[in-house]
Amino acid sequence: MTKKKYKNLIDHLRNWIIGLPDSKYLLPLLKLRFTPEEAEFLAQIPFLPHTIEELSERLRMSIDDITQKLDDFARKGIVFRAEGRTAIRYSLRDSLFMFYRMPGWKGENDEWNQKIAPLINQYYTEVYGEEFLGHPTQGLRSIPIDKTINDPSTILPYEDILKVVDNFKYYSVSTCACRHRHNLDPALDECKHETLNCLHFDLLGKYIVQNGLGKEITKEETLEILAKAADAGLVHGISNTIEKIDTICNCCSCCCLFLEKLAQFPEIVGHQRSNYIRDIDIEKCIGCGLCVKRCPMKALELEDKKVVFKPDKCIGCGVCVHKCPEEAIFLIKRDEEQIFPKDQREQVYLFLKERGHDPAEIIRKNS
Repeated sequence: MTKKKYKNLIDHLRNWIIGLPDSKYLLPLLKLRFTPEEAEFLAQIPFLPHTIEELSERLRMSIDDITQKLDDFARKGIVFRAEGRTAIRYSLRDSLFMFYRMPGWKGENDEWNQKIAPLINQYYTEVYGEEFLGHPTQGLRSIPIDKTINDPSTILPYEDILKVVDNFKYYSVSTCACRHRHNLDPALDECKHETLNCLHFDLLGKYIVQNGLGKEITKEETLEILAKAADAGLVHGISNTIEKIDTICNCCSCCCLFLEKLAQFPEIVGHQRSNYIRDIDIEKCIGCGLCVKRCPMKALELEDKKVVFKPDKCIGCGVCVHKCPEEAIFLIKRDEEQIFPKDQREQVYLFLKERGHDPAEIIRKNS
């Protein structure tokens, strides 16, 4: 009976945007995250937002009982609680959110985190990381570091990091969940990069602060974090949408969910590419190799003091440009325009379609 309760939740999660592949690590991971009774309850919660009245009727539970349960799961980063103008709505989070994002946001080093970190790392390495391979639409897209684009007139508002930040009304920061789980794993080398630099905004930012998963900061503090991340060679990974952006991660290739698979899967593109690509003024380049060391995608190599570029690996992040001592490198517009989802609804549709689901049917079941 216990296994069936977990299986029902697994089946439910598999019918959403990110799969949950079979593995010897899966059941132990689920048991660390949920009791059998919690798994049974969560398997009934839709992924699209519903009011407490709608869920009370759907699950045949009293409003007080279901509110208490859902608020508790919101604090654990399993259910999303959104306070709108007219009502509070709840929705179940996907497997990526509940296993690979929330557990590290608090930055806690307690017994539970020490147990779950190696498990989610092993699960990712064995099977979960492959969920990001072969799909055109990624969860994050690269956004160029400020002032790395050669011709500012080509920059669209949603690819200008300063304009994006300026449009938010609420700012928050959490511990980088990827770096946190990596550093809690005794089998992995410690990542030396800053950890308090996972940025979230507006509705998601408020949810995180209200549930103790991060703290509110100012726009100025946000810009300071981004500047330090750029200096450190981290990639700005932003919500892969044009509208209603809610996240800017500052990613390293040794820890990031979307970048760390480079060593095992050379064909991975990491973050969805920006509309820009690296170019160089050969006459200015002195072959120092700094850009080669900084490139997170291994798109650059140094041969006889000459930089060899692999354009198919470039995500247009500007990390190589930012610290070039001779200002010999810059980003230029790609020949082929990149297609980004308009908003989260379109992103969900693409995720489902690319993974072989019938988006209309899945969305109908969760409405």
